[in-house]
Amino acid sequence: MLHTGPVGPGATDEVRRRNTAVLLRLLRDGSARSRADLARLSGLAKATVGAIVGDLEELGVILESPQLRAGPGRGRPGTLLRLDGSRHAGVGIEVNVDYVAVTVLDLTGAELWFERTTWADLPPATDQVLRLARHHLARLHATGAAALGLTVAVPGLIDRSLGQVVDAPNLGWSEEPLADRLTAGLADLSPGLAVAVDNDANCAARAEHLQGVAVGETDLVYLTGTVGLGAGVISGGEVLRGARGLAGEVGHLRVGTDQRCACGRTGCWEALAGQRGLVAATGLEVAPDEDPVAYAARVAALPDAEVRLRPVVEAMVRGVTGLALGLDPAVVVLGGAFVPLADVLVPALEAALDHGFTGPGTRVAPSSLGLHAASVGAALDALDATYAGRRSLPRAV
Repeated sequence: MLHTGPVGPGATDEVRRRNTAVLLRLLRDGSARSRADLARLSGLAKATVGAIVGDLEELGVILESPQLRAGPGRGRPGTLLRLDGSRHAGVGIEVNVDYVAVTVLDLTGAELWFERTTWADLPPATDQVLRLARHHLARLHATGAAALGLTVAVPGLIDRSLGQVVDAPNLGWSEEPLADRLTAGLADLSPGLAVAVDNDANCAARAEHLQGVAVGETDLVYLTGTVGLGAGVISGGEVLRGARGLAGEVGHLRVGTDQRCACGRTGCWEALAGQRGLVAATGLEVAPDEDPVAYAARVAALPDAEVRLRPVVEAMVRGVTGLALGLDPAVVVLGGAFVPLADVLVPALEAALDHGFTGPGTRVAPSSLGLHAASVGAALDALDATYAGRRSLPRAV
């Protein structure tokens, strides 16, 4: 809902936040705009736009370009406004079995830095995540910027509403109140910081949707292959979570009849197409401390990789075809360890989709963000509340 009248003492904080978010989205998604442009495109009164722009200028979020003409005509050139994202940022952390990735994005979504390191101890503990978060928040504060939020992407079942890791078996985490732990541990450094937890594939799907290979697509499936297999689903431009937040937990769909899974059943998709499936199909053993992407790259380099990978390709065809039939995505994005295998997987999957019940039109593409994807999506998630009008912009530190 837009508040189109002047913003005065009686206006609620919620209305002000929502109206501010409308202008921020216009400046984020477009080129430089005049105050008149913002009023016309937002439907807000000029007085409302003027008041909000004044507030944003005080926060250092808007830059003026008075030397530019905002439109045709002989009159005085209009002042154009640009979004300056340097004073606010979102922090995204991807926690995985053998590595952690951190992405920090400024308010415009531009990357400030990305770091990926391996864990010294396996599996990682939550206090390691806290130390990492403190390090990067301190680094951000040293630049004079304020954190708008922190989101942690975890491979497992997540209760997002509680900020809890319900079960992340590969990490050894169960019923872990991660958001509460981080909020308490960061209170002295970033009081009131909004901390969230989400599934890593959900975060990666959002990243590919907003900044990656699927920009412009409102319906997509992101498949991540590591030790296991998971999916993030974007439907109508939003993450599909399901009634209990379990949407996308596709690794234990039964797509075969053999190959025992770690869950105890046989024929699970991740047992056939995850790392265990690659080992069974190729006979190539995983080196000590070798991450799944590096292992998949070694598999792809085998001279007869296409022949050896036939069981994996068949499992992928069955699983992806089923998802395409049920969800009708415009694109299926292959992430994680599937990226090095794209030369083998993409042609087989596109051929199956083109000649199956789905008909032509579903595209298959390797992730363009690679190992950035989940942490980028987490950082974008940390910016969401501001752009949705649920959180006000703080003053820079």
